[in-house]
Amino acid sequence: MSGNEATFRGYQLDAALARPVRNNSTDAHILGFGRPTGSGNVYLGQLVQKSGRTTAVTRGRIALVETTVNVGFSDGRLARFTGQVATSPMGEPGDSGSLLLDGARQAVGLLFAGSRRATLFHPVKPVLDALNVVLDPYGTTAVEEEEELPELRKLCQRQADSLLALPNVVGVGIGYKQVRGLETGDPSLVVMVSRKMDRSLLREKDLVPSRVEGVLTDVLETGKFEATTEGSWYSAPVNRRARIRPARPGCSIGHYLVSAGTFGAVVYDRNSGEPLILSNNHVLANGSDGSDSLSRPADPILQPGRTDGGRNPQDIIARLLRFTPISFLPKP
Repeated sequence: MSGNEATFRGYQLDAALARPVRNNSTDAHILGFGRPTGSGNVYLGQLVQKSGRTTAVTRGRIALVETTVNVGFSDGRLARFTGQVATSPMGEPGDSGSLLLDGARQAVGLLFAGSRRATLFHPVKPVLDALNVVLDPYGTTAVEEEEELPELRKLCQRQADSLLALPNVVGVGIGYKQVRGLETGDPSLVVMVSRKMDRSLLREKDLVPSRVEGVLTDVLETGKFEATTEGSWYSAPVNRRARIRPARPGCSIGHYLVSAGTFGAVVYDRNSGEPLILSNNHVLANGSDGSDSLSRPADPILQPGRTDGGRNPQDIIARLLRFTPISFLPKP
């Protein structure tokens, strides 16, 4: 896999597949929810839910769409992702790989990173397309909907790099402007910062403009985003770390060199119909760019993950099949 394959239709993805080593070793019913009913679309304000290894079932709402964000990985590596979705806080490290569902249990996203104040998801359809899989073994597809706020999305894409060059800025997306903590209902260009500072402490050239191309901006303190399987963003631990056979989405899983993440979903290869395990690259492929030696095809995948007591080879549930490589930013 080459670095150019890390992008798909304008997205960079942190996603991977593993092939179960035995028949009937997985169950497609997500812990706490049951089987996904298909895949759907995301929109601002949408109520969503997920089932993950660390915080179990959590619920939130879509806060930002069309988000461009810098995400930290292990060893100080930094990667930029565009066209992503940000929700209210819904997870902790170890929840990476969780499937995001709407109220009808349609999959709408794949969790890959977060901070104390927001959680990041890939829209699920580009993930499924890039990996050539479906959630429904019978191949049914969701109806494509017209994207909301198309002109604002284009503006966000145009301005993301220049805004991310400002000190303290970690991401840019589209959300509703807030005044004194309350949403006004007015769509705006939302600039995410690691720490909100008084304007008087910043140089004029480092300020986020109040309008960009005539569109209102807002500044949201999120902290720095990380794609990690270790540590803590906030306290709400729930244990799903036992060995489970058949393993179900929402439980602990991981590459044999990774601590642990979340088994996101059972998906099906579009050509063969073979059932496969979906999670993140940094969960199943050790955060590989595709040309390093961090992972190789057929590497062992453990359930539970290593930090939860998974042992190699006793707890091998699958072998790494394929993944979307991650292109990392040059280190300063």
